[in-house]
Amino acid sequence: MKTFGIVLFYAFLVLSVTVIIVTVIKTKRFFSATLLSVLQGVGSLFAVNFIGSFIGVHINVNALSLAVSSLFGTSGVIALLFTQLLFR
Repeated sequence: MKTFGIVLFYAFLVLSVTVIIVTVIKTKRFFSATLLSVLQGVGSLFAVNFIGSFIGVHINVNALSLAVSSLFGTSGVIALLFTQLLFR
């Protein structure tokens, strides 16, 4: 079960990167699109922690979680939640 979860996690991250790259190329505004994706990812990480405090969901804010949320945006935060659910 754990190897399937790892494969699913990496497949989700590859799909997320592909969607982000296609979106950045289509907008033709690389810097602003990248900056907005980073801000959206970090914002969603902190939003999950704030809202999750009411329902018992928490993602540790460390270098790895910030990197994943910055690189992959909201889909990276969803992947972090998914991996936390799988490996709990």
